[in-house]
Amino acid sequence: MKLFCKLMAKGAILCALLFIGCPKGNKPPLTPATPSGATSGQGGIPYSFTTSTTDPDNDSISYQFDWGNSDTSDWSAYVESGTSISMSKSFQPNAQYSIKARAKDAKNEPSDWSSEHQITITHGAPGFMKWRYQTGGGIWSSPALGSDNTIYFGSEDNNIYAFNADGSLKWSFATDSNVISSPSIGFNGTIYIGSEDSYLYALNADGSLKWKYQTGNMVRSSPAIGFDSTIYFGSADNYLYALAPDGTLKWRYLTGASITSSPAIGPDSTIYFGSEDNYVYALNPDSTLKWRYQANYGFWSSPGIGSDGTVYIGSLDNYVYAINPDGSLKWRYQTGYTVYSSPAIGTDGTIYIASLDEYIYALNADGSLKWRFQTESGAWSTPMIGSDGTIWVGAGDNYLYALANDGSLKWKTETGGDIMSSATISTDETVYVGSMDGYFYAIYGLGQIANAPWPKFRYDRKNNGRVGGGF
Repeated sequence: MKLFCKLMAKGAILCALLFIGCPKGNKPPLTPATPSGATSGQGGIPYSFTTSTTDPDNDSISYQFDWGNSDTSDWSAYVESGTSISMSKSFQPNAQYSIKARAKDAKNEPSDWSSEHQITITHGAPGFMKWRYQTGGGIWSSPALGSDNTIYFGSEDNNIYAFNADGSLKWSFATDSNVISSPSIGFNGTIYIGSEDSYLYALNADGSLKWKYQTGNMVRSSPAIGFDSTIYFGSADNYLYALAPDGTLKWRYLTGASITSSPAIGPDSTIYFGSEDNYVYALNPDSTLKWRYQANYGFWSSPGIGSDGTVYIGSLDNYVYAINPDGSLKWRYQTGYTVYSSPAIGTDGTIYIASLDEYIYALNADGSLKWRFQTESGAWSTPMIGSDGTIWVGAGDNYLYALANDGSLKWKTETGGDIMSSATISTDETVYVGSMDGYFYAIYGLGQIANAPWPKFRYDRKNNGRVGGGF
């Protein structure tokens, strides 16, 4: 009996010790500090956020961030209790995000979520995609912008498109073949554009047909609008056409081969263009020949006109030509391959042009090389010069490049196909360009079109192809 009592007493003491003296269970980390970091920023740029906490059991800790857009980070590597940790994230623009963090210890016990840190993302970073729209074919056509910022362009799916600035479709107009030509917008808002179905189309701003004019073959040339509203364009039937605003023929001029080159109009209304018959032509407004200059091969490139009247144009014979206003050769510069690209001319007279030899060239006004930038494939696209000196140009390696005026890379934006289209930029700093992947892209940019002698393909946002244009 005594032995039993002693055993019972020892058991009680043991139970008491187990109840009072044994360690309690694992405790989770304390709630992390509110993440610290930027409170505003631009879309597409990574921003770093930092937090920390401790673990009551001094266990190592892993962290996770909630980015506030139904997206969470992976858990971090484990660090010692009390150690701060940072993670980075880029965001879509035009939204506010609430960022919080939590921790877990080595035994996988999570903490509560921290308080939220707010960041407001406004304008996207330059080069960051704003939106894109898929058409049914590749896009060679270079966009024109209306006075209300409506965006017009053509596609190889046979359609002419009009988009609102937010990326919504305004209307589309079907032709009977590919639309390689780029639109030009007249003084009254009429949209002029050619199709490979042999017609030049004149469309009203609501997308209805105003008139169409039939040529004898494909119209790949992009129209230019004269000071008197005459519409000039070339055709694969070898003619350059001049139409009145009502669509009636004023005159046509016969060359020796197809005309893909888009005409450019000088300050005295001279019409300049190239033909595949190896000549650059200068015509008076009454269709009489002013002069013509013979190269070694034909032209697809369209002329750019310098402040002193010099006509610059690329050729299928691999040269860039500078032709004086009287038709004599000023100089020529040899690239490594065919030049389909058209020139852009900067405020200081620098000529920017691309070649299928995989280089984008900057030439001084005397024809000497200033610099060249190598892409991963040849380029058809015509450079565009921004008001901050940025040169935008697409290439066959699927990228739209933004180059500094010293030839260094600022950034590049990838599409899914070759970029034959030439870019333009709107008043809200959005850069628009088409790609052969069938998508039309809107990309965040900087500044405006440069106030330069010939800053882009077809000169201005309306693609008038005329010195002085209609920005």
